[in-house]
Amino acid sequence: MTRAAAVAAATGIVAASLAQGASADSSPSPQATGQPGAPPAAGTAAPAAPSTASPTAAATVAPTRPAVLKPTQTPTPPPSPQPTGAATTTPGATPAAGPTAKTPAPTPAAAKAAAEAAIRVPGAIGVEYDRLGGSAGPVGAATSGQKCGLAGGGCQQAFAHGTIVWSKATGAHLLSAGIENAWLNAGGATGQLAYPLGDAACGGTPKVCQQAFQHGSLYSVSGKGTYPVWGAINATYESLGGLKGYLGYPLGGETCGLAGGACTQRFQRGTVYFAPGAGTFPVWGAINARYLALGGGRGYLGYPTGKEKCGLRGGGCSQTFQRGRIYYAAGAGTQAVWGGLGQFYTARRAQDGALGYPVTAEACDRSGYCSQSFQYGRLQWIPGAGVRYRLTSAAYCPAINSGAVKYRTAGASRVSFAIADDYGSTRITFITCVRQQDGSYAKEWGALGHAGESGFAAPGVATGPTWQMFSPTGSFTVTQAFGLGNPGTALPYRTLNPYSRWGGRLNGNYNKYFESSSDVFPDENMWYFATRPSHDYRQGVVINYNRPPDAPITMNAGFAIFLHGNNLPTWGCISLNDGDLLQYLRTAHPGDRFVMGVANDIFN
Repeated sequence: MTRAAAVAAATGIVAASLAQGASADSSPSPQATGQPGAPPAAGTAAPAAPSTASPTAAATVAPTRPAVLKPTQTPTPPPSPQPTGAATTTPGATPAAGPTAKTPAPTPAAAKAAAEAAIRVPGAIGVEYDRLGGSAGPVGAATSGQKCGLAGGGCQQAFAHGTIVWSKATGAHLLSAGIENAWLNAGGATGQLAYPLGDAACGGTPKVCQQAFQHGSLYSVSGKGTYPVWGAINATYESLGGLKGYLGYPLGGETCGLAGGACTQRFQRGTVYFAPGAGTFPVWGAINARYLALGGGRGYLGYPTGKEKCGLRGGGCSQTFQRGRIYYAAGAGTQAVWGGLGQFYTARRAQDGALGYPVTAEACDRSGYCSQSFQYGRLQWIPGAGVRYRLTSAAYCPAINSGAVKYRTAGASRVSFAIADDYGSTRITFITCVRQQDGSYAKEWGALGHAGESGFAAPGVATGPTWQMFSPTGSFTVTQAFGLGNPGTALPYRTLNPYSRWGGRLNGNYNKYFESSSDVFPDENMWYFATRPSHDYRQGVVINYNRPPDAPITMNAGFAIFLHGNNLPTWGCISLNDGDLLQYLRTAHPGDRFVMGVANDIFN
């Protein structure tokens, strides 16, 4: 048989087989099913080897076994007849030259889409992917297969617009945009943040997106960047309200490796500091500005050891640091207090003490002398002598309000102060404070006067015999007045006469008024002091030192402590100019109190 006849015979066998397949029942013959090993049908010639010279023959002759048609397939129809006059192909001849129809090659984009469509998205990540809209959603098509076996048995899969991350403990969540990049740069699932706990939440102006992770959060701030907040700083940040708190959003990542192993992180309105042994605390507002001006953590103050406390005296605020404090108060400003002056200030109840808030920074010279001014006074550090305490008279009345007076004032309607700066000093500042309707005290008036020639005795020390010339320290009531005629006082008033005496001898008249025609020292002849040219006792007020109602009388502990005229150093009394004495008498009432002594021992 010729090659052409063999080809024709093979073509006829295939056509017969197709026709049989089209009319056969559902149990095809072995030839039709093409089961492996089935022999050719009896009486048919074996298929000829395909010819490379004839595309038609190659396409119609099976190389090893008959073509297979499954029961559910539609049979392939035989070739349609050639049109009359059409060119025919002679078996074994070379095909005529001319264009040949080809399947168009796919474009790169189509090829990529086909490849992505072929990437499987199984399991929990697939469920989340479908929930987000699949390839038609904002995530887009998968760009790689799932990567599993991560820390804790987790998985992740990358998509055109994000990464979905899953772990058994946290579930599946999408990371996208800046948060995705920051998470990957931070080490992904094996990094500090670990797995996401939920989806990102966005809002605010500027727009801020936050996504929580097992060990912190990532914040993507529009126009600024994406920053992690983790560890101890994150715990403090969250406790302060996070994004909704005063600090606002982060402005940078955590800065590590500072002095002492400290770390810091800047936020919209302040900075959070962590230092071993000091803790983790924010510093913000005016205190933060002063802290940074003083060198921050590199400055003398060191790191914060507590958070800012506000609602202090006068609406002020303060914050503690490793080596001092910073205070803020309206009208006083923001200043630090540290070192020896700071220790003294803190021991004196700080802003609640008589000094009030600091109004200047500490200033020192080359000799080691330092000073610092406060609302109501000044502290000085004198080498070899320690701290010197100076108060202005403006401190006295506010000190009652803040509880900075060491001696009781008992809610008196008026409290008068006679205060010296130092022991041994005879000069005093005299201030009267009046109680207001709200219970606070305000200055009524003031003057200058004198104490005993020896100054004030120390707290709790008796003035002793009057000739020692000490004035007592403490708080005393005033219950009676005396003189040559009542000037209009509300105090019980005694008009003196030639027999008026005050007992100084150790007998039943000690430290009391009595009358006698004799004149025996140390009894005081009150008439003499009232009528002599200096008119010491022309007007006077009894200060109830060492006598009722303040205390029982103790013999030889001191007597005749008065407020009187003749503004000179005394033997233990307090003296004022006559006009100031009359001012006091005309405003005094029974039960008013008199506080006297050296400022250091009267005020905190």
